[in-house]
Amino acid sequence: MSTIISDTGLDQTPVAEDAATENAEPTENPGPEPPAGPRHPRLMRALRVARTTLVVVALLAAAGVGGTYLVRQRLADRAYVDAGTAVLTAEPIPVGSAAAGVVEQVYVQDGSAVAGGARLASLAITTAPGTKPRIEDLRAPATGLVSEINVAQGQVARGGEPVITLYDPAAMSFVVDVPVETLRKLRLGMTAYVDGPGLPRRITTTLDRVEPKVSMIPTPADPSGLLTVVLKPAAGDLVTVRTLVPGLQFSVVVDTTTAAGHTPAVNSA
Repeated sequence: MSTIISDTGLDQTPVAEDAATENAEPTENPGPEPPAGPRHPRLMRALRVARTTLVVVALLAAAGVGGTYLVRQRLADRAYVDAGTAVLTAEPIPVGSAAAGVVEQVYVQDGSAVAGGARLASLAITTAPGTKPRIEDLRAPATGLVSEINVAQGQVARGGEPVITLYDPAAMSFVVDVPVETLRKLRLGMTAYVDGPGLPRRITTTLDRVEPKVSMIPTPADPSGLLTVVLKPAAGDLVTVRTLVPGLQFSVVVDTTTAAGHTPAVNSA
């Protein structure tokens, strides 16, 4: 209700307001409107198809790369032949006297590096009973390392017996005994890799020659017999090989993709 004020004064006659306004129920807040749907459904479908296509292409590319890697890895594995265990060997250089005598003095020890002409030991050789012994110096015939002192100081060395044994570290090689069946896969000149404990990296060698063994006669345990394959270290690995001691054992694999057209190893035995 409200009142009307006139020029003459206060009129107390009530005036009715809009009934609809007075009796209207308060309305609830409808909240934010929901987001409108896509205005371009065809564009959205095209984007989804493009995204799916890209994912499929990426998966196919990854599968192709992985498959190619596996194929190459299998081919690489087939290219290598496990030749077994190789032993580092050195050609011995015996040093002794043609006459028998007593070893008076030894001037070297195991592992000593000696130059050609260096004095290794001295012998007291008796030429006749009751005469003064003759002293003979034993000298290194070439540069090398002392691998063994065969006759100790104070002992008797027989004529022709080595007193000191040397070896040339630059002439060392690896030898591995292989069956004929394995040898048929190899050729002279093939590259072989030697690896094992104590090596900073694998050593590259070349299949130099094949030597028949005395025990090559077939046996029930080994019906094919064995032959000795000699591997020569590459020039770039000689520094590493010189630090090794003869008798050490290593694993060997041969790359059969090398030395194409060379003589089959089995034919050279």
